[in-house]
Amino acid sequence: MSVRPPEDACRATLRDIARGAAAAGVIGLFLNLMHLALPLYTIQVYDRVLSSGSLETLGALATLVAVVLVFQAAIDFLRSRIFVILGGRLVSRLGHPVFRSAVETTLRQGPLAAAGVMRDVSDLRNFIAGGAIALPIDLIVAPMFLFVLFLLHPIYGLVGLAGAIVLTGMAIATEIIVRRPSARASQATNRVQSETSAAIRNAEVITAMGMLTEVTQRWRQAQATAVDDTERGRAAARALSAVARTLRVGFQIGIISTGAALVVSRDASAGTIIAANVLMSRLLLPFEHLIDGWRQWVDALASYSRIRTVVESGATQRSELPIEVGSGKLVADRATFMPQGGDKPLLRNISFQVESGELMGIIGPSGAGKSTLARLVVGLWAPSAGGVFLDGQSTYAHERASFGAAVGYLPQEPTLFEASVKDNIARFRDAPMEDVVRAARAAGIHELIGGLPQGYQTRLTDGGVRLSGGQRQRLALARALFGDPKLLVLDEPNSNLDAEGEAALVRAIEIARERGATVLVVAQRMSILSKADKLLMLREGAVAQFGPRAEVLAAIGPKRPARPEGNGVVPMREAGR
Repeated sequence: MSVRPPEDACRATLRDIARGAAAAGVIGLFLNLMHLALPLYTIQVYDRVLSSGSLETLGALATLVAVVLVFQAAIDFLRSRIFVILGGRLVSRLGHPVFRSAVETTLRQGPLAAAGVMRDVSDLRNFIAGGAIALPIDLIVAPMFLFVLFLLHPIYGLVGLAGAIVLTGMAIATEIIVRRPSARASQATNRVQSETSAAIRNAEVITAMGMLTEVTQRWRQAQATAVDDTERGRAAARALSAVARTLRVGFQIGIISTGAALVVSRDASAGTIIAANVLMSRLLLPFEHLIDGWRQWVDALASYSRIRTVVESGATQRSELPIEVGSGKLVADRATFMPQGGDKPLLRNISFQVESGELMGIIGPSGAGKSTLARLVVGLWAPSAGGVFLDGQSTYAHERASFGAAVGYLPQEPTLFEASVKDNIARFRDAPMEDVVRAARAAGIHELIGGLPQGYQTRLTDGGVRLSGGQRQRLALARALFGDPKLLVLDEPNSNLDAEGEAALVRAIEIARERGATVLVVAQRMSILSKADKLLMLREGAVAQFGPRAEVLAAIGPKRPARPEGNGVVPMREAGR
């Protein structure tokens, strides 16, 4: 079995970014060295050209500095391109494993566990491509400008050092002051987004029962809290940032004043005033950016941490080696399932065997574990003990593409994708149209599709909510039947069907059995299981009865006294309820 370590993708991407950042750092060193061209040019003009009056010297200096500036622009563009490429590589290398991990994490821990992780990938890309990742590089190179200031005169250096220390202190103070309001704002914003999504999903209920005013008021209160927390943190950050900009200008004025005093006392030349001012600007620039950049780095590290958490929690022991499913024989061997964080198993020691071409019904009261068993059978969840095997291979560990090609699954609450009818039925595969039509005919929905505005090319919006519940269920059934699967698992497939739809469902099941498919049907209504070969009755997560249909019904459903109804009698039976 080929197992992919969960942290490999993150570590490989991190190493890739580190190598790219190192290359950008080397380029940044040369870029900052070229920033020395302007102050050195200024000193030479003041100290040589003005004193000698040589225009030839001025021309040579101007030509030299122009060449340096051209190279500086080229290197600056090259560094920015490296950051853009690194951002693109991050998405290309992390996007696929993170998306897969998000799906697996959602299966086990619910939708909130992986909410926003793809946005974290996008935020990391923007952080890198935007150049904020270069801040440590600029900070490392900054002492070079401080060293040159000390070379011009020690007092210049002391003023520059004081400016760097003060702005660093401002950055630390900003982080301390803004950290808690930012965390509260992030939590409040997430709550607002969650409530907004819930309100949109339940628009029909809200409107039908006149809940719009109350829901709107609740949303406004949550929104106001989120805005207040966000603005509180931003206001503090903006105030400190404004103070930092003022201090930087103040230090530049201070170094000009210092230079003037040194020139008056003949301790420095006049050219050093402008040169020191330019150097001071370059020295303090990364420290000023540190105030905003610190928060960007904190947010980026938080995004990376969330990505790592999802990737590790989404790690599975699934094989990556495709294995073709042969007969479709299904065996459960003492399968037990304990949900994550739970203290009571939902399923306990479930064992059964279903041969190819057989139909097994799964019945039992609500909460007995029927849907949980269906999820184990199709490999959505890993058994805590024991296992479920299709053709001898674990349904959970089986490579998903080859497994999915042999399995059709209709969940209890069928959902459709915002895509064409054809793409929904074909599972987004590039399949021949005749295969799609055959699946639709098997589900008894071909004529219904023909009545849609564009037939099979009709795009379903918002998961197909413009279709009725029964139409969605039959379309999802066609998707389950697509590709003539060897294993067909249907979880209450007739819950939204009328008599015609249920008749089509029964025909589809019979056709699947005739071609040798193993069929499992979770049902509350026994009518759909009239031709079942076997019945499995669950109660409180354990097998209450299992065997041929007639034997199980005889064991669990003895006839009760007839109840008069009109001129006749109707025998009552509680089997499967």
